[in-house]
Amino acid sequence: MMVFRFKYFKLISCVSLACLLFYACKEKYFPQTNDVNPDYLVIDGFINTGGDSTIINLSRTFKLESKAIMAVEKGATVMVENDGGASFTLTEIAAKPGSYAIPAIPQDHTKKYRLRVILKGGKQYLSDFVESKVSPPVELTYDFRHEQLNIYANTEDVSGKSKYYNYTFTETWEYQSKLKSLWKVVGREIRQRHFPEDNIFYCYHTLTSGKIVLTSTDALINDKVADFQLVNIPKNSEKIGQQYSILVKQNVLTKGGFQFLSNLKKNTESVGSIFDAQPSLLYGNIHSVSNPAEVVIGYVSAGTITQKRLTLLARDFPFHYQGNADDKYCIASLDTFWVNKGEVQKYIIDPVPPQLIPVGDSSSRGKPVWISATPEFYCVDCRLQGGTNVAPPYWIQ
Repeated sequence: MMVFRFKYFKLISCVSLACLLFYACKEKYFPQTNDVNPDYLVIDGFINTGGDSTIINLSRTFKLESKAIMAVEKGATVMVENDGGASFTLTEIAAKPGSYAIPAIPQDHTKKYRLRVILKGGKQYLSDFVESKVSPPVELTYDFRHEQLNIYANTEDVSGKSKYYNYTFTETWEYQSKLKSLWKVVGREIRQRHFPEDNIFYCYHTLTSGKIVLTSTDALINDKVADFQLVNIPKNSEKIGQQYSILVKQNVLTKGGFQFLSNLKKNTESVGSIFDAQPSLLYGNIHSVSNPAEVVIGYVSAGTITQKRLTLLARDFPFHYQGNADDKYCIASLDTFWVNKGEVQKYIIDPVPPQLIPVGDSSSRGKPVWISATPEFYCVDCRLQGGTNVAPPYWIQ
């Protein structure tokens, strides 16, 4: 019995000592960075040879610890060229400096394409010629597993020429304000809201994915993507509370373009622990004409884009959105009062408090008798949560 207790005590002591050493050895680490600003040119874009717009973004890098916003490269000349000698000039977007666009490039998938950039100071940059890759159709499927909505991409190239796939997507969802305002304050009067022009209850939020989403069939016998997961949305997410829509775009990359984006994904999304891949230099296919040693960040690919939209209604889901903590906060902010001359003067003084919003009523012959009010605009105006009260044209009414 004593031997058992001794062994047990020894085990506990060893574990405690190991934990003590582990935590004692942890120290904050402040990485040393060179006090220079490399100011590298960044070229981001895709040459669309499928009859849709080509948009190229030019910007500059800045120091990691800098609080400056991204510097865009304005006033450049940007051209798409093919190996047949044709050239197409992009125009800088007035509302978005540093972005250059052309509505459409004539479709010719037998040609190779490259990008030429001439900065305002005269420096020139060229990308390598790349093959125009034709994207096969993309289909979307979904299921409700693990208490979440899962959306998948599916595609197949029977010719076996695609292999390297890149996905971007834009999500749109309908949401509601926490409280529905049926009345509004105009001057010193309480007036009824008229819908839909006075709608601040139903809103729509659109978000474009900022992640790099890639998959490859290079190791498979068939060039077929089956149920590749793009999105998973928890059952308690506001995104699927009313109506949800996703637009997925698919394009095919060359092997070099796929490797570049894979490295970029590792550098930006997988550097959170000592077990993740360490950051590495990104070698693209864009070069300075006058100084080949100059670092230019970016990889230009060319080809077509296929897309598919999926729209789901709340009734399609096996679970119901339960709301969040803001609901209780907004309900707690309510103040209900009887509408008569004295009470109206109490709540509507001169100047009118801008945060006073009547919400809800108990009607008698069309006239309000009781009014609930909250000082919180956020609880009533859904636009203050980042969306718009104008429904997209593709929305199911």
